[in-house]
Amino acid sequence: MAEINVLRLNIMELDSRPIAVTMCFDYKNDTYLYNSGYDPEYSWVSAGLVSKALCIKDSIQRGRRRFDFLKGNEKYKQNLGGHDIPLYRCTIAL
Repeated sequence: MAEINVLRLNIMELDSRPIAVTMCFDYKNDTYLYNSGYDPEYSWVSAGLVSKALCIKDSIQRGRRRFDFLKGNEKYKQNLGGHDIPLYRCTIAL
C-alpha cells in the first residue's frame, strides 16, 4: 500500500522516541484515518490528539478535499472538527 502511495504511516517522536502513530489511507482526494495510538506516558503533551491534528494538517497541505475519521463517536473527533454523517445499509435481494 505504501508503494502505491495509498498508506500513510505517521510517527510522532519526542527526543528520538516514538510517542504516537497514525495510520491513514488516501483514496482519490480523501484521507481516511484507519487507526492510531500513543504512549500513555506522553498523555501530558496530548500526544494522541496532536498526532491526529498533524495528520489532518498534512492532509490539507497535500491538497486532500476531505479527512474522514471513519466510524465511531470518540470525543477527539468532535474536538478536531469532525461531525457525524448518516450511514446506511442497503440489502438487495434477487
